[in-house]
Amino acid sequence: MWYEDVVCQLNKEQVYTRQQIYEALVNEKTELTYNSFKWIISKMVDNGIISRKQRGEYVLQSNPISGKQIYKPLMNEQLQEISEKIKARFPHVNFVCFASVQLNEFLNHLIGRNTIFIMVEKYAIDFVFRFLQEETTVHILLKPSKKEWDAYCTGDNIVMLNLVSESPKSVDEYRGMCIEQLLVDIVAEKNFQYLYSRSELLYIYF
Repeated sequence: MWYEDVVCQLNKEQVYTRQQIYEALVNEKTELTYNSFKWIISKMVDNGIISRKQRGEYVLQSNPISGKQIYKPLMNEQLQEISEKIKARFPHVNFVCFASVQLNEFLNHLIGRNTIFIMVEKYAIDFVFRFLQEETTVHILLKPSKKEWDAYCTGDNIVMLNLVSESPKSVDEYRGMCIEQLLVDIVAEKNFQYLYSRSELLYIYF
């Protein structure tokens, strides 16, 4: 990932503050927001690229990218909360969750606003949709058309879609989308295509 390449150029013997790491990444991607940076630094800690020395200070691992990492989607608190609510109310319904900012580790041009995708089995999607309307203040769109997307997806939103029956099942406790499904849906699911330019596919797959 681009941010790993940047961090790996830093001095492994030095202790870095959050601000110093942020400035190093901004030098590479000037459009990087601090919210996206917080997601990135959490991802690097989870993947063993950097370690926390103490509050607000980090050190690099000796061999930060010595092998390929297993993809593990980072679930923010909002996504975890929504997932837990659905699991508690509909324990037998299969669904997966995905936040659009998770694509930032693959893209050259970063996604600013966050769209949460909830993909639910077709027979249950209307029930889950009505449930979430009562349980959250976030604007929710149910299987939006391109016109609806352009009109209403102006900030942070929840988008609900049908879950394809053949989709690989998530093994994550919060029903995060597995890498196999993500790589397919980035191209096949039209609502995902609204998130990025087609020219970005080069950065996703290579």
